Amino acid sequence: MPESHYYYTGFMSVIQRKIPHKATLANTITDILAIDKDAVYRRLRGEVNFSFIEMALIAKNLGVSIDGIVGIESEQSKPTMVNITRHLNPTLLDYRMFNDYVDFLKYIKDESGTLLLSSGNIPPHYLFYDYEYITRLFTLCWSHFSSYGNPIPFHEIIVPEQMKVLQKNCCLYIRHIKSTHYVWDRFIFQRIIDSIKFFAKIRLIKEEDVLLIKNDLIALISNIEKLAIMGKHEDTGNQVSIYISDIFIETNYSSIRTQNMTLGQFNTFLLNAISAFDEDVYKEISSWILARQRMSTLISISGEKFRAEFFDKQQEEILSL
Repeated sequence: MPESHYYYTGFMSVIQRKIPHKATLANTITDILAIDKDAVYRRLRGEVNFSFIEMALIAKNLGVSIDGIVGIESEQSKPTMVNITRHLNPTLLDYRMFNDYVDFLKYIKDESGTLLLSSGNIPPHYLFYDYEYITRLFTLCWSHFSSYGNPIPFHEIIVPEQMKVLQKNCCLYIRHIKSTHYVWDRFIFQRIIDSIKFFAKIRLIKEEDVLLIKNDLIALISNIEKLAIMGKHEDTGNQVSIYISDIFIETNYSSIRTQNMTLGQFNTFLLNAISAFDEDVYKEISSWILARQRMSTLISISGEKFRAEFFDKQQEEILSL
């Protein structure tokens, strides 16, 4: 039995034990999801599955923990989901997992007071997905190490159109979050440069492809500098603060707070994430990011001299390719 089916069956079992009376459960879920009662009954009969967002809202409102589903009882064990999406030759399940995350961002895009905290040593995917050749570079890196991929040359990597649409939507909806705080390692782009040079040396990236990636990186850096100067997304007007850390950042973390939910994520396998809707996980990740923010230099709107030096250094590294 697929693991995802096991969790879904467990979720259904837990909410039915929580509210055994079917009519009461249906009324409760109708109120939580604000959908037609017939649609709720179709889900309870198994004709239609609850979506990722629907399950998260129901779990939060009913006080249901995924721990109860998988049988974890320790107070220090928190509910998480490991999303390992195949980025080459994706299956229907891979599309569904990615679509669940995009649906979550779409669901909250019109909420007020949403907050994104993000720290890392590589740019977050929702910034580089708008750039085809950078996306293909990260897909190359992923395929080189993942058991789901193969170390194929850069020019053979093809991102399916359906995946491109999801990636673009991810970039679009993230800009609707009302306040975003980025805390980045000062060598955030140097690591990308090192990867390009390595894969070029072992002949997985051709010289002409290096130029394509280089042009994308220049465009990305230029847009990030513009974002830092303005302190907001140009299309949505939502606030963005960018900090450069004075200490090493070991991996990428992010947390999102909405009116009704919290989401904490740990970056895994470069393009994947461990996700948790647990409040304690959200608080721990947010605390981790805010602690690094206090040991960082703000370069958005303020810090003009440091900002100029930082972006000049990034441009210099990219032009060295």
